[in-house]
Amino acid sequence: MSRYKSLALLLILSLQGLPGHSAGLVGEPIRLANGVGDGDRFMGVELLGSLSLKGDPALAELSGLAWDEDEQTLLAVSDRGWLLWLKPHFSEGHLSQVELTASYPLRDRREAPLRSGWRDAEGLTLEQSANGIQGDTRLIVSFERRHRIESYRPDGRWLATLPLPARLRETGYRPKSNRSLEAVTLHPQHGLVTGPESPPDGRPPYLANYLINAAGQVWEYAFKEPDGALVALEALPNGDLILLERAYTSIFSPWVISLTRIRATDLATGSTMDTETIARFDSGQGWLMQNMEGLTRHREMRFFMVSDDGSLPWAQTQLLYFRIVSE
Repeated sequence: MSRYKSLALLLILSLQGLPGHSAGLVGEPIRLANGVGDGDRFMGVELLGSLSLKGDPALAELSGLAWDEDEQTLLAVSDRGWLLWLKPHFSEGHLSQVELTASYPLRDRREAPLRSGWRDAEGLTLEQSANGIQGDTRLIVSFERRHRIESYRPDGRWLATLPLPARLRETGYRPKSNRSLEAVTLHPQHGLVTGPESPPDGRPPYLANYLINAAGQVWEYAFKEPDGALVALEALPNGDLILLERAYTSIFSPWVISLTRIRATDLATGSTMDTETIARFDSGQGWLMQNMEGLTRHREMRFFMVSDDGSLPWAQTQLLYFRIVSE
């Protein structure tokens, strides 16, 4: 490559990642069910606002969310390999609007944007995001097709590839190509916890954890629905795990989105987990909730959840804000 072409490429990459290249306000209020609105309680959650995000191509196929307390920013990653900075706006504690403040391509170790199957980012969790220091957050991203877990800077620059848990390296447990690492979270006692969207044939669903350079524990559990799939994880400060599960078979069948909990005491003492249902959203019962894939805790017991629109013309990127009220 000539010197001039190299300079041109560097200029293009730098422009792709400049803060300020955004669509501004991108939220449009939506209603997710007839008879259930903001402020209403449904099963174990209180609904606190729902928006459809639109106005920028980078808002497509969002799959992972994480809240950066130091930056007061909601971070999102997508199947297309984009990292988004989103600023939520609230009115009396309810989500009222969202501003897209920056977008960056996730890059490889050579500073080039991720390509093809390498860019399918699905899960997101953060380190150093609540230490009172701005600019030092480290993103941990799990990927699906080329299943791996990697660390990034807040502008999408690659830092490191992290070792996978021992179970995920075993031949009989290796995730399927497009049913792989949709979820990752940083647990206060158990370190990074991840699990495949669905296990290999004949295996039960499982979560695997590890501390860097050390193989960890494996927990098995059961999906709540036939054809269930793990799509997001979030660890709470008390050590409980919140699981986001999606069940979908075809356009002729209902979507079912489930929020479940695994107790910290069970994680500490057992290897086969019972999950408690927090809420179950069934499109066959009037819910217009779509393909939810990202989940993060905002503060206290308030959470954001986002859907992957699959770049389909009829689908939405839905951002839901809610509070878990069940103990």
